[in-house]
Amino acid sequence: MVFIQMHQTVTNHDAIGNDIELIGRILGENHESYVYSQNKLNKSVEYIDEDKFNEYAQDENNVIIYHHSVFWEEGFEKVKAAKARVVFRYHNITPEKFFEPYSNPYYLQCANGRKQTLEFIKEKPDSYWFCDSTFNSYDLVGLPKEKISICAPFNKLEEWGKVIPNEELLKELVEDKVRNILFVGRVVPNKGHLMLLDILNCYRNHYGDNIKLRIIGKFFDEIEEYNELVRNKIEEYELGDNIEFIGEVNDSTLMTYYLGSDVMLVCSEHEGFCVPVVEAQYFGLPIVALSECAVPETIGSNQVLLSRNIYEYAAAIKVICENADYKKYLEQAGRNNYENRFSFEKIKGIFTSELEKMIEVKL
Repeated sequence: MVFIQMHQTVTNHDAIGNDIELIGRILGENHESYVYSQNKLNKSVEYIDEDKFNEYAQDENNVIIYHHSVFWEEGFEKVKAAKARVVFRYHNITPEKFFEPYSNPYYLQCANGRKQTLEFIKEKPDSYWFCDSTFNSYDLVGLPKEKISICAPFNKLEEWGKVIPNEELLKELVEDKVRNILFVGRVVPNKGHLMLLDILNCYRNHYGDNIKLRIIGKFFDEIEEYNELVRNKIEEYELGDNIEFIGEVNDSTLMTYYLGSDVMLVCSEHEGFCVPVVEAQYFGLPIVALSECAVPETIGSNQVLLSRNIYEYAAAIKVICENADYKKYLEQAGRNNYENRFSFEKIKGIFTSELEKMIEVKL
């Protein structure tokens, strides 16, 4: 039996790239395991070319695991023509409404990708679907519940945790007198940057200027109208000294910000899972989050989930930063959430047992 994972782009250090890499390791213990991709950026997996893919895909004994997170016409056509069994790994596609005011290409990419989800269900009605979260499964309209399993994406935190942090940066963060607030995520409309700025301004107006928000994530030039909204709000609130856009960073630097910050602030309006929440919990960073999309499901119990009242967020940041016992309580609850639900062994157990049921083969 041969397993072939598929995704349009396989990159390093992102959620889907890590998921593909670790699934490949597990499957490769007892079977041949390969990846077929258009953009091959993660060199830790073994790729196959189109001819080899076509050969394997026509064997009914083989299994394709299709990672669905983006519109990919080639991938759709290849899965449609395949005789191999197909299992879908659904990582979610952002609703197009978030991009409609800002970028027609992104709007169409999301709209076509979500339409493709329903086309996959129609073309492969007997296939099973792994969803990162129960929230994701709501997109699978018309698919019987018995065809759906919930399995969080694999992460590499236990490997990542062995990386040495940037000691100079960590010292600077720890000794800083301000409240160091962190958000990790791309600068795109569904991530809630405007609400982050409202909260930052609210905190400053009510509790003082001793706060700094750092945003780690890539800017997208194609969404310039949204970027302009963010810049205008920073200027309107005069937050220039209270915010820093870090951009993309390496593992050591990202770890350092998790370790050296005081609070993680999450205001995303749409997340299919939200890996940074799990990362923050692993590294002991308390989180204040908007209670929407998949975030409540991912963050677990005994955590700070709020509505859209920005005053509550500002107050929560102040309470956490000034109450060591409560901060420690949140940190421990977050760490427990990771250990009980998202460690490598926990996810592996769910993934392998569910996959064995789907394909009726012992892995």
